[in-house]
Amino acid sequence: MRVHILICCFVAVLIKQRVDGLEVCDVLQVIDSVEWNLVKLVKSVNATLSKYRNCKCDEDAVLQNEWKLAFRGTSGTRQSVYYSYKDGLGIPSSIESGCKQVGKPLACSSHYRNDLILDNWNGISEVALALYKNDVRVHHVIFDAAGSTYMNWLDKARVKSSSWSDLPTSVANIFSIAGHQDASLRRTFFLNKSYGTCPNDFGWFVAIDNENGGCSWEKNAAFPLYKYATGSTALNWNDGNIGRADYFAVLVKYYNTP
Repeated sequence: MRVHILICCFVAVLIKQRVDGLEVCDVLQVIDSVEWNLVKLVKSVNATLSKYRNCKCDEDAVLQNEWKLAFRGTSGTRQSVYYSYKDGLGIPSSIESGCKQVGKPLACSSHYRNDLILDNWNGISEVALALYKNDVRVHHVIFDAAGSTYMNWLDKARVKSSSWSDLPTSVANIFSIAGHQDASLRRTFFLNKSYGTCPNDFGWFVAIDNENGGCSWEKNAAFPLYKYATGSTALNWNDGNIGRADYFAVLVKYYNTP
């Protein structure tokens, strides 16, 4: 139908402009050519749309485009990332736009808490914990969120997949948002494999929420400090290959998300 409308418009233009020397058969030939090319164009567009409708996007695209940002913890703010997540403590009333997104080189000097999601934890099918360095995602873990709360989804038994190859099948001694906290320790969002006194502690990720913890590997000049195993498996927290993330994000996916 649209092709025919375009052809009619083309003929109307020819008549209006009274093209001299153009016989009826010539006009028909032009119409046939236009119709053929328009049909080819429509087929090409439909094929392209079909391709994207049926595509199976890679995991990186999914984490960036189909998930909603529930929380972003920024390093070095001197505000507790644990209590900012749990209660919104220390979250400023005015948030920079860069704090409300991930993967973009925009300024952010605070944590960001999406109260609408965290205070209304319903209909969420999956949660992703993603770590970023220089605005590039360096590691992630995806959790099954069925029947969870905003405080207990980070559980070893809920792990569905991870960029750390050993994490889904390894035994972990501490694996939770609260992590390991006492008079001197503030190891939160703690994905830890094993303790062996300070020189032999192994894990994947930790958000260190104070400056003077019990071990040398967690002492820092400006909390929170986000340390992670840069390779594909857990590392000794004292290893030289332990990295420092600039921020981490908690992203959620709802059951009705395509």
